[in-house]
Amino acid sequence: MLKIGNIKLNTPIMQSPLSGYSDRAMRTLARQFGCELTFSGVMLDTSACHKPLLKRNLYKLRKEEHPIGGQLLGTEPKTMAQAAHNFCDMGYDIIDLNFACPAPKVLRRGRGGAMLDNPAKILEIFCAVKNAVKCPVMMKLRIGVDESEGSRENFFRICNDAVAEGVDGLIVHGRTTSQYFRGSADWGIIAELKKLYPQTVIIGSGDLFDAKDIVNKLETSGADGAAVARGAIGKPWIFRQIKEVLEGKEEIYQPNIIEQGQIILEHFSLLKELYEPKKCVWYFRKFLSQYGRSHGQSGKVRRELVTAKDEAKLIETIKKWYGV
Repeated sequence: MLKIGNIKLNTPIMQSPLSGYSDRAMRTLARQFGCELTFSGVMLDTSACHKPLLKRNLYKLRKEEHPIGGQLLGTEPKTMAQAAHNFCDMGYDIIDLNFACPAPKVLRRGRGGAMLDNPAKILEIFCAVKNAVKCPVMMKLRIGVDESEGSRENFFRICNDAVAEGVDGLIVHGRTTSQYFRGSADWGIIAELKKLYPQTVIIGSGDLFDAKDIVNKLETSGADGAAVARGAIGKPWIFRQIKEVLEGKEEIYQPNIIEQGQIILEHFSLLKELYEPKKCVWYFRKFLSQYGRSHGQSGKVRRELVTAKDEAKLIETIKKWYGV
């Protein structure tokens, strides 16, 4: 069991926040396959301070979504605190502070992973948020801005300061900001962090694509849990697979072609509750490209799925290749 503040999970797995992906549709499918804790996509603190925006259908939470976490991105303590307070008012059960995003447009504004070179400001933001809310507060980090000694020292200083101030959990992606998603995630740093702070919840992130490998990373690192991000795009059943590996089952669930088609159709149906019909098709393409990877004829399938121009053609293509 994994405990984050007052939140208790039966399995040590969560769906990580994914900008542009982890909307209610993706979260709903993750829950259906056994993921107990999901996160919404990252939101700018200034946006979260705008209450009319939070009332839009896209951001409303449903009762069946709990527990759910909300992730915030920003640089100013006061604004981040107000944004976190608003998230709690919306019903979020956990606040996650993003000091890890490596996207160039985020870094250019000094946000996300760029903040790792400013440990004092990160601590100031954390303390402001912690004092503004009553729910658990976590931090998402990378292991430094780059691979320099000074950057690594800043990373451990941030972790030490956060632990000292009572952070409810650290989600650590085992790459530097400058690495983006190149190379392999360093889970050795995650293991080192857990040894340094055995009483703190340490969640590992990075290169989580295969259920057996994820469980192996948990066991070898000693991490309390894993936050699955890219590995869940177009593969929501990965959460069931992880649970079955943890349970020691010999045969791990793998949806057949018809089941995959049914999941894709359900995902599209859930998206239509959130977006306008025209937007649904092109928005869904980034998921379809990943869903197609699990098909035996992935090249042809992916090509036809992502080139469907409207709902009718998309449904026709899904039925053609998945037999639903």
